[in-house]
Amino acid sequence: MRHVLAWALFDLANTFFAVAMLSFYFPLWVVEDGGGKELHFSIALGASMVCVALLMPFCGAVSDAAGERMRFLRWTTYGCAVLTLLIGLTDHLWVALALFGAANVCYQLGTVFYDALLWRVAAPETLGQTSGFGAAFGYLGSALGLLLLWPFVQAGGHQAAFMPSAGFFLLFALPSFLLIRDAAPPTGRIAWLAVIRSAALRLAMTVRSARSFVGLWRYFWAAFFSLNAINTVLVFMAVYTRKVLGFTHLEIIRFFVVSQCFAIAGSLVFGRLVPHLGAKRTLGWIWTGWMFALGLLAANPASWWLWIAGPIIGFCLGSTWATSRVLVIELSPKDQLAEMLGLAGLFARASSIFGPLVWGLLVSDPSRYRQAVLSLVVLLGIGVWLLRRVPDPAQVVG
Repeated sequence: MRHVLAWALFDLANTFFAVAMLSFYFPLWVVEDGGGKELHFSIALGASMVCVALLMPFCGAVSDAAGERMRFLRWTTYGCAVLTLLIGLTDHLWVALALFGAANVCYQLGTVFYDALLWRVAAPETLGQTSGFGAAFGYLGSALGLLLLWPFVQAGGHQAAFMPSAGFFLLFALPSFLLIRDAAPPTGRIAWLAVIRSAALRLAMTVRSARSFVGLWRYFWAAFFSLNAINTVLVFMAVYTRKVLGFTHLEIIRFFVVSQCFAIAGSLVFGRLVPHLGAKRTLGWIWTGWMFALGLLAANPASWWLWIAGPIIGFCLGSTWATSRVLVIELSPKDQLAEMLGLAGLFARASSIFGPLVWGLLVSDPSRYRQAVLSLVVLLGIGVWLLRRVPDPAQVVG
């Protein structure tokens, strides 16, 4: 049990980076203190996610060949923390954006090694339960990150949150570094070039194989469009509440904490619905809920509307990725499950590029925030339409 707890604590730990640098204080610093725009942040985020999408398959292959996930997880964590510390020391916008892009690459690649450790800490019959346990710690980390970093922001502004977020990341990651051990690595010298070539060939074969499963391939594109909208909301919600609705920092923190509570509730409710409605129908309801909430904001961008839309978004957020993962499993041939889950991860990372860029381009004119929100509704609508064209999983994979 202590290994499971240590593993889950890392999910809490890396949420400090997500809260401070991806969703909250760094985007606010860029647009309020650094003299930048949402588009500048979108470009830095998009460029880093392109790098992540290209590197993910090779990092997974290298860690598999070396049999060492913890060593690579430590390296990416240290890299992310050090780069975040450096962001806290610079006042130059472009330097900060470049450092952020590199830090985000380390953060995202670390999740590859972290996810692979699930097989190390949990028995096969408890994988789902352990995964949910880690997700719950992640939501707890979001609320904890906002509360623990707020005193630093209150004392020194947005940038004052960056260095403490790196420190908290390392602090809460420490149990996993101390308690979780890799299996004995393979003996002999590893042919790294051969491993990388093999990873590239396997990725090409996986894409070719996925395209032969029409339902699965349609789902990947449905997820691409919908997650572009969802990831954009997660990145720019704090900036939106400040610039459009005029929320104070305390109001934003209160709003985010309340939304996280609804996210926990949503994960529990939708988790119970999946066995009864099926993953496809449940995911359709989740994405429709996102469309409804964002439609409310587009119709009337007033602060009191946000207190209605926010809990709906939180409720739907709670099970978005968990339900998606179940649907991928149901649609995939079981002898290629790991490959298809990896490909789903690539699509998920790629979906952090297009939506934020469209948002950044639109809101370069501050009068077009409503159109920017509507663009997210359109992306979700495309995703829901494509999802409806995905065959029922029971008819696809026996």
